[in-house]
Amino acid sequence: MTMRIVSGPAGRGLIPRSLLAVICFGLVLLLVFYQTGWLRPLTYQLARAAAQADLLRRVRSWQTLTGEHFVVKFLPQDRDVAPLVLQAAEAAYAPVTKDLAYTPPGRTTVVIYPTRKELNASFGWSAQESAMGVYWGGAIRVLSPKAWVEGKDPAEIGRVFLTMGPMAHEFTHLVLDYKTCGNYPRWFSEGLAQYEELRHGGVLWDDPAADFTGELYSLADLERFSDLPNQSLAYRQALSLVQYLAASRGEAGLKKIIAALGEGAGFPEALAATGITSPAALAAGWQAWLASAGK
Repeated sequence: MTMRIVSGPAGRGLIPRSLLAVICFGLVLLLVFYQTGWLRPLTYQLARAAAQADLLRRVRSWQTLTGEHFVVKFLPQDRDVAPLVLQAAEAAYAPVTKDLAYTPPGRTTVVIYPTRKELNASFGWSAQESAMGVYWGGAIRVLSPKAWVEGKDPAEIGRVFLTMGPMAHEFTHLVLDYKTCGNYPRWFSEGLAQYEELRHGGVLWDDPAADFTGELYSLADLERFSDLPNQSLAYRQALSLVQYLAASRGEAGLKKIIAALGEGAGFPEALAATGITSPAALAAGWQAWLASAGK
């Protein structure tokens, strides 16, 4: 077999030093702009849009149900529950967007997966994961109500999904993510999502592993939220911290924090907008609040 090697004009194989200097200078500028926050929101939005486009490509042949603010994608076996999922999503829209003072652009995509295995597989997760819903990459993915709601009566399935389903929780994640371009601690997003879920749906998941009588995680620990061994405790603490912020600073205080994050402030600066001088002050105030309330 004959190999043909194609080369460029002689003397053009190396980058001139002057051009190399310009390239290096440009890379340094990009790094500086990213570190100072100028490019970070843009790159985050591009990455989120790419993830959303990939999901839409994978479910492009699925059936579609379109509402005022949401587009539900589903397989034929979930045709009967797709309207219930859309109803729950639309019910969450007004209260969550009002509380977070932000309206996401366009219609939000919600994908229904018939089984937990298929939901987990869409993320490459193991079969042991037990999420009923996940927000990621600009879209919401949910487990079909038929996979976890007991009973066959459509009205009962709809009632349970509306009150105990994940739509308010996951839509809160989405709205916060769009408003801040991902500029938030994971624990704050999880706490806020549970807070909205409890506030508008009355749902509080109880787990003995989330007992506050033992050793609690520090705020520094919560920064490693996904890696913490006791996830039930981490979620419960995240909710409790947001409840403390709402109790001590009011709903207006929560909005100030979210607004500051949306303007690019770090979390300590966002706290300062409500008069909380540091994360350490937040932790101390929260601990005192727990003690006074006997929680």
